[in-house]
Amino acid sequence: MKSTLFSATLFAVSAATVAAATILSDLDHAQHEPHAALQKRGFYEDGFKIFKRKRNAHACMMSIVFIVLFPLGAISMHLPFRGIRVTTRVHAPIQILGFAMMIGAMGLGIDIAAVDLNFFASSTSTKAHVVIGLLTCSVLILFQPALGLLQHLHFRRTAKKSVFAYIHRWTGRVAICLGWINSGLGFQLVPISLVSTGSLVRNFVLMGVLGALWFFLVGWDGYRHHWAKKEKLGAYRVGWDKGSVLRRQHAVEDGTNDEVKLESSHTGNQGTTAGEQHL
Repeated sequence: MKSTLFSATLFAVSAATVAAATILSDLDHAQHEPHAALQKRGFYEDGFKIFKRKRNAHACMMSIVFIVLFPLGAISMHLPFRGIRVTTRVHAPIQILGFAMMIGAMGLGIDIAAVDLNFFASSTSTKAHVVIGLLTCSVLILFQPALGLLQHLHFRRTAKKSVFAYIHRWTGRVAICLGWINSGLGFQLVPISLVSTGSLVRNFVLMGVLGALWFFLVGWDGYRHHWAKKEKLGAYRVGWDKGSVLRRQHAVEDGTNDEVKLESSHTGNQGTTAGEQHL
């Protein structure tokens, strides 16, 4: 106990010493350069520099959300993970992180549009970037989490998809595509001549790679689902052509369960015979 208390006291004294040394160093630096503090304060009071920082933060966060996080969350639903609950362990955490970042970036965007650029004034024409951004983010905030939660609860009860799943899926897909379009509109609004080449290349390369992977997985899953249904219908059609019809009948005998009867009808040149086969 005493050793622990002594260690804590020593740590506190060390921290206080470091803090005091830092303060004294700053005071000494301010005495030798009296304008340093004023220059630093002036930097943060410069409205244009603050505007640039907010604009860059908004662009960076929204790019991460709509070009990286949301597509990765969508891609995770199509990957062949085994032994992992993809929806709750992979998809939901990624989308929640992106959702939180999107709300923060949306707040920055509204502040920039209202305070710095005065886009919401009646005398100013509304920009497409602002309209698409507000519409997309508002729809995601209002509907997407609720739709995902409703589908999850429905799946836990029935182990099936519901209409909430399809609305949730297509709302997310449309929102991601609108986010990609709005990214280009945002660069155009800056204007694009002031955006560094590295930022443009990085954004559009990531968009192309993740978008191509996402579209491929969606198309591949759709292709497999289509051919699985086609093969299933083909098997039914073969059975129908052979004259086989499956019926489920309730047994009336004591202690027996439901039975499935396969009735086969064969048509010949001289007449028709029917037989029943119990499965």
